[in-house]
Amino acid sequence: MASTLGSADESTVAFDIIVVGGGTAGCALASRLSQFRPTLSIALIERGPDETEHHQVVNPQAAPLLPQTNLVVDYKTSSQTQLDDRNVSNFAGRLLSGSSAANYGAWMRAPASDYDLWAQHVGDPQWNYQNLLPYFRRTEHHYDIQGDKKQHGFEGPIHTTSRGVYPLREAVHQIFTKSGFRDIPDTSAGAGVAPWVENWRDGNRQHSSKVFGLSSVQVITNALVTQIVLNGDKVATGVKLADGRHLRAKKEVIISCGAHKTPQLLMLSGIGPAEELRKNRIELLVNSPAVGSNHFDHLSLHQAWKLRHPERGLAAGSPAFNRPEYGQGFPVEWIATYSVPSSALSKSLSIAASDQVSLLSSQSHVFPDRTHLGLLIAYAPINVNEDYDVPLDGSHVSSGVLLFQPTSRGSITLTSDNPIAEPVVNPQYYSTLADKEMLRSGVRRVAELMESSAGREILEHETPPRGMPALTSSASDEDIDARARAYSEVWHHSGGTTAMGKDILTSVVDSQFRVHGVQGLRVVDAGALPAPISATPQATVYAMAEVAADLISKSVS
Repeated sequence: MASTLGSADESTVAFDIIVVGGGTAGCALASRLSQFRPTLSIALIERGPDETEHHQVVNPQAAPLLPQTNLVVDYKTSSQTQLDDRNVSNFAGRLLSGSSAANYGAWMRAPASDYDLWAQHVGDPQWNYQNLLPYFRRTEHHYDIQGDKKQHGFEGPIHTTSRGVYPLREAVHQIFTKSGFRDIPDTSAGAGVAPWVENWRDGNRQHSSKVFGLSSVQVITNALVTQIVLNGDKVATGVKLADGRHLRAKKEVIISCGAHKTPQLLMLSGIGPAEELRKNRIELLVNSPAVGSNHFDHLSLHQAWKLRHPERGLAAGSPAFNRPEYGQGFPVEWIATYSVPSSALSKSLSIAASDQVSLLSSQSHVFPDRTHLGLLIAYAPINVNEDYDVPLDGSHVSSGVLLFQPTSRGSITLTSDNPIAEPVVNPQYYSTLADKEMLRSGVRRVAELMESSAGREILEHETPPRGMPALTSSASDEDIDARARAYSEVWHHSGGTTAMGKDILTSVVDSQFRVHGVQGLRVVDAGALPAPISATPQATVYAMAEVAADLISKSVS
């Protein structure tokens, strides 16, 4: 699949369309363009290697070890003042297929209200839920043949699964439902408890370059793009590579390098905030103040819980937890989406007026049908380290609170004008009162679940980090905040850094992914998300690529 196109001293090679970044969106987009417009010549350039069949990529049991390889890059943050000055890991795939080859495969859609607000914000009904639905369906081969044909696709390239094989399945479901969570078919239905869905298939990963055919695309791997070339009329005409090659684009250049690298590449190309470019001695071609701003991610806090009967083989690490199907995906069967009561949010959101919040991330939090958190129970201790007395012996499960709707906003800036240097990532996690209120609410709600009669049937107590109190349903703000400062992590869902919007002052691309102030240049990746969504982003990023493929195939001559 990969190519070793040309050499450093070869003359310029031309393609109709150049896609920079062979990740989740890039592979899907290049594939669809080659399918819809087979006469176009398309190049797909990826910095990393083609490891489509690497055993740690395709195997769910080996996937947790991927960050220890060169196939995953850690865009470790700057010191986060609200998280005890920790430098927090931000993982992303650096290989063909990008993060779709390195993530845990969760497959979710956000509630319809998230997409409807997106459409309202950018002034384009294309992005409301009903108009996105055909693109969600086009990507998907839904696991349940009895599923809603209006909501799900059954002929798409990505086969989903909801396995339902673990011994605690019904007990965990009852913990949620007996505590007031309604059953919902999937997370797009709003607040409730839904089956956990993944895109592992028969224990094998379905990453983007594997499921989207690239046989008609010129794929160039192990190639670093250092600059998007603009002519004097601010038209994107091609790209420069680190080895000296120059590829010319006859029609368009599309950047799909992800929320960390895409803003860096734009700035290195002279497109970005004037002061940031001046500091790094880069010629300003297009003053685009929003490039690199609006960074967000899904902060999470996990807790370990002691099982009442670990001898029954209920969790990872137990010799009896040994059926082959247990290792074919993430050990989770239910995801609960939770709406924090508006009474707990209204005051903190009014205080947040100066915290870079907008319609999509402040007042809209108290709109009907919004969900703010994801709650889950995993049949293994997750994100525990040497500070915990939690052996991997089947004695513990874990809970997770995912902050789906953070109001904290950070930035991606340049380390220097050296394209090999990684960018400065400063997300400013947990920096707003609203984020604290939401996470506190989630932690207390989880404690209520575990303290319920259904919870006590299978669990004894939380096992907190040494030196910290257990977090109960009556835990103080101070105790929850202390735990979050010391132990919260992220789910590596960075977005927003090249946000979609109406103008160049507050956004980077328009509703058709076109970079403001430049012709022939688009950005199609999670960075274009204008605000967080209450779901893991993979399914939405694929839908974005599907929309972009339609837009571009119809617009290029």
